[in-house]
Parts: sequence; structure tokens; C-alpha cells
Amino acid sequence: MNNNKRLLDLKRDYHVHSNYNDHSPQELSIENVTTYADEINLKTLAITEHVRKSSDWIPRYLEEIDKIVSSGIKVTLISGFEAKILKDGTVDFPSEYEGYFLIASFHTNFHDKQDWLCALKSTITLPFVRVIGHLAPETSFDLTDNELIELAQLLKSYDKTVEINAKYRRPPMKWLQIFKENNVNFHLGSDAHSLDEIGNFKSITNLIDFING
Repeated sequence: MNNNKRLLDLKRDYHVHSNYNDHSPQELSIENVTTYADEINLKTLAITEHVRKSSDWIPRYLEEIDKIVSSGIKVTLISGFEAKILKDGTVDFPSEYEGYFLIASFHTNFHDKQDWLCALKSTITLPFVRVIGHLAPETSFDLTDNELIELAQLLKSYDKTVEINAKYRRPPMKWLQIFKENNVNFHLGSDAHSLDEIGNFKSITNLIDFING
């Protein structure tokens, strides 16, 4: 029988983008995003904009989210970011915002498995990283069961959450099976770049059913 605390809640979306992103439509204003979340009765919405160390819009972004929160919306709104995992295992993220909700994700191709694993393991140890986003093998390699078990144990040891990502349908089922066996934490992220993708997890029904089953 499942521990209810570990069930995935389809009314909580922990990975949504806005028009602060450099490749999202203007309709994805923070106001529109939160209004839509209320309309579909989401309980929790994390706005997690792509960020770099050089991003200069962060104060305006956080201020806008704070104003929306104080306006009386129903959904619980989380101010957050998505940052790229770099090849040295650090993340492209400004240190002054380390207290905010942070997803770390791969956005650069790795061709060597050991380089990829070293970068990921280093990122997992970073205390300000809360979530590993759209985690999956590279096209040039996969992980063995023993490598996945070791990775699962590290994720559990550092209390990281693995995102089940609707946009890319990740992680793969084999990875989820081993992560679940090792009591890794999961949550859902639509990775929405349009309004109709927010809270939409239809593409990963099989993954959700597996975790909640």
C-alpha cells in the first residue's frame, strides 16, 4: 500500500514558465498564468523561469509574483527558477537567490557518460538545488541498473526531488522503477510554455499511474 505523502497530486504543477523566458509567448504573463491556474483549480503552481547568472530581470520577476500573491489568488504560488547544470557540476544560477525554489536541469548535450554522471552527482550535493528536472539518458548512452541504484541512493541521501516531466515524458520507466524502489521523492512538472500546458499531465498518465499504484 502506498504512503499517501508519496502520491503524485495532479493539482500541483511545479514547473511552469512565463514570458520572462526568452522563448515563451507574450500571452504567458505571470497574471495570465496564475489566472489560468485558478480557473483549472490548481492547488500549487511553481513559476520556474529559465535563469542564468547574467539575468538582470530577476528583481522585476520576483516583485511581480509577490504582487500577484498579495492580490488574493486561490492557488498557492511559488517563486522559482530553472537553471542549467554545467559541465563542472555547478549550475548557471546567481548565488544571491539561492533561497528560492530551484530546478536544476540538463540543457547541454554530454557525449561521455562519466562526465554526465559526475556533473549530475555534483549538482545533487548542492544544498540550494531542490529538484532535478526532466532527468533522462543522453542519446549516446544509458545507465546500468547499478548506476541507477547508486544515483537513487544519492538523490535520497540529499533529499532531492525528481521531477516527472510532462513535456519530455521523463524520466523513463526503467529509471522510475529503480528510483521508486529506493524511495526517491517525486513531483509533477508540466514544463509549460503555453497556457494550455499548465497542469496538463495527460502525456504521462502511465508514469503517474506507476508511481501512484
